[in-house]
Amino acid sequence: MNNKKIDIEPCYILLLILGCILFIFSNIGIYPLIDIDETRYVNMSKYMYLTKEYITPILNFEPFLEKPPLYFWLNVLSYKFFNTQSIFASRFATAFTGSFGVLFTYFFAKRILNDKLYGFLSASVLLASAWFLVFCHVAILDLNFMVFSMCAIYCAALPLFVENEKSKKICWYFGYFFMATSILAKGFIGLAVPCMVIFFTYLIFGKLKELFKPIYIIPGLIIFFAISLPWHILIYKAYGADWINMYILKHHFARLLNSEGLGRKQPFLFYVPILLAGLIPWTFNFIVIIIKDIKKLIKKIKYKTNFELNTPDKKVMAFAYTYAICVFLFFSSASTKLPPYILTIFPAMSLIIGNLWYRAIQYEENKKELKISNYINSILFAVVSFAGLVFALIYKAILPQDIELYIDNATTFAIPSLIYIFIISLYTFDSIKKEKLFQTFIFHLALMVGAVYITCDFGIPYYTSFAQDELEEYAAFINNQKNSQTVTYGFSAKYSILNPKKKIKYIVTSNKDNYEELVKYVNKNKKKNVYILTRTKITDLDNKKEFKQIKSGKVYKIYKDTIH
Repeated sequence: MNNKKIDIEPCYILLLILGCILFIFSNIGIYPLIDIDETRYVNMSKYMYLTKEYITPILNFEPFLEKPPLYFWLNVLSYKFFNTQSIFASRFATAFTGSFGVLFTYFFAKRILNDKLYGFLSASVLLASAWFLVFCHVAILDLNFMVFSMCAIYCAALPLFVENEKSKKICWYFGYFFMATSILAKGFIGLAVPCMVIFFTYLIFGKLKELFKPIYIIPGLIIFFAISLPWHILIYKAYGADWINMYILKHHFARLLNSEGLGRKQPFLFYVPILLAGLIPWTFNFIVIIIKDIKKLIKKIKYKTNFELNTPDKKVMAFAYTYAICVFLFFSSASTKLPPYILTIFPAMSLIIGNLWYRAIQYEENKKELKISNYINSILFAVVSFAGLVFALIYKAILPQDIELYIDNATTFAIPSLIYIFIISLYTFDSIKKEKLFQTFIFHLALMVGAVYITCDFGIPYYTSFAQDELEEYAAFINNQKNSQTVTYGFSAKYSILNPKKKIKYIVTSNKDNYEELVKYVNKNKKKNVYILTRTKITDLDNKKEFKQIKSGKVYKIYKDTIH
């Protein structure tokens, strides 16, 4: 009889790769670019690809000195690889980076606890978290920063979990490498966040001296500067004080210390609801484990018990909580707060929640907490989906007729999606009752697979059909006209549309004073056919002899100047 153990690792890796394909890659090219940041950053990438200007990111034919270049470089590589500037190619680098982050989490979690199941569970929690999935499907900078800073933190933390000196050195060198890429992905915050997490982790572990060992730090700094310094030197040589003012002073220190001028000041607990919503479907798992661990902490303080890191599990959780707390405090203390910033905490959340599932499946610990949280989760999804189905049947009797049209269009995907969620919730409930923990975990993943396809195949295209599709259609119409010049008038923000081949004039607000600015601009461009793209609700150009309406839709309309 053959008692040889079967290696389960290839199955876990294959499942994660398949999960990345299903969750991320299969639907990143089926909906339009989303206003505003995605249109801006993708068109900057296209301009870099077309002009081969790899040092200075360009926005609307002007230097964009706010951000570092790594995101744009990765997009350029994607365009070169696919030989196209399609939407799929524009989002491919972001999707690939997210998938790399999932697999990196698997290998890290597996190594620190020396268990492949823990690696699989932690990586799957990250992959199926709602907020992580959102940014895998949107081509902006924040996911790159999350993944590269995560890799830097993981690599620098690994020496705490390995004994071999050669392995420690390799981990540190990769840590410095990823810290350099983290800076090139998001700026100096890519240095601040990993350094903060690693410093406090080593402090808690009582290993602070190891951070400054010459055998680690000297080669590490050489690697770090060799990767991060060249671009900074070249961009400084090109723009000098302007770059320092925009890149360092305004978009680093001003964002952290004083966001009044940017209009992005938020309360300290701004990220709490975003974090809880972004952790779906693991939200209640996190709530119950955090309550249990806080109670443990209070008990230790009350009875003056030592905080000993004498088991691998305690070390893992100490690191994960340090990671999470540092990131949360850093971004919550900053003056500028935007929803994408808290994405950086999700690797730590995946380790914490993955550990809850791992201890329950492997050692039958935390089963009560897990059971309660999963019951709440499945009941909530069942109730919400059932309520949605009821609403879909009766909305015509309770809503005004002018709103019914929008609901009619949505029911084609809403009803099947709600039925799917309801059925999965019932199966999840049954598996919880039978205490089939791994099966329950898989049902959580199945729920999110359905949610991703519903959102990307139907939800986002439905949403963009009321604005973004029309905006792109009208912008393309203007661009195809002979000797045309696009002006956006009355938009709430710049860069809703961009053209990598022609500069666009933005007249941002709808104040009456801006009508004169528009007329002056038209008079200065006598040799061009000026087209004004504006919103249907703006009436500044109606009944004006200088402008004639030539196209109108649900949200946008186009005027042509009649001055020339």
